[in-house]
Amino acid sequence: MSKNRSLSLRNQWLGERLKAARVAAGLTLKAAGEQLNLTDATLSRFEKGTVRVRHPYVKEMIHLYGVSDPLERDALLQFNKDSWRKDWWDGDTTDIDRGFLDYTWLEARSKRIRIFSPLLIHGLLQSPGYIRAVVDHATEAEITAQHVDRQLEIRLARQKTVFQDRTTPLSVVLEEAAILRMVGGRTVMCEQLEHLVAVSELPHIQIRLLPITAEWDAGYAGPFSYFEMPDPFPEVAYIENLAGRTFLEESGKVSRIRQVHAALVRSALSPTKTRNFIRDALKELQ
Repeated sequence: MSKNRSLSLRNQWLGERLKAARVAAGLTLKAAGEQLNLTDATLSRFEKGTVRVRHPYVKEMIHLYGVSDPLERDALLQFNKDSWRKDWWDGDTTDIDRGFLDYTWLEARSKRIRIFSPLLIHGLLQSPGYIRAVVDHATEAEITAQHVDRQLEIRLARQKTVFQDRTTPLSVVLEEAAILRMVGGRTVMCEQLEHLVAVSELPHIQIRLLPITAEWDAGYAGPFSYFEMPDPFPEVAYIENLAGRTFLEESGKVSRIRQVHAALVRSALSPTKTRNFIRDALKELQ
């Protein structure tokens, strides 16, 4: 058993599946714990995902609970394996909160990402100068140069994972305002728009602009990300606002996010027309 501040969505998914298997086997926490040589409190923490489960315990639970379906057995083992996997963000995480680590993991594992970013260029598409400008104005508190450098390092590492290491298919809808809004001054915006044009030419990236003239829909209320995950992981939607972060896993809510993104795509300019719009905006700034 290992405690770690970066315990995550995947630990919770594993815990939920282990609990379901225990209940299906007709075992109480106390009865299962006795046979596993664990306290019921420890087993409860496993099932809540608040501590990571070592591999031998998962194998024992699979046997004890009589999990005979090979797909379910493989899923439990895969959840467990991934919960112990080390990634670039698993080093010094003192300045990264839990929600962001989960989001970064989803980006790195997703087989397809769909994003709507109405106000700013999304982080995966930001140039270094734009990142610095956004981070520098993200809060009223005093920002140190070290903090800005750290955020730049993290964001560029996320981009490398999606664009270079895995070439994950990415579909982003940006509102026209996100393209035209001045962030960091003319020089920074020129750099950003040049970067957008270059990224938009990658074969696995589709960037679409939603014109200000597009008809409004209630689903366009705010930014979101939708992650289509490989088996055995569930699809996840993510919403962020001033009140905090929310991960949606219920099929109905996730389906709604997917439908909204599809509607946005239908209302937006094509990738080619979007690229031309960005080039025209760049010429206006130069």
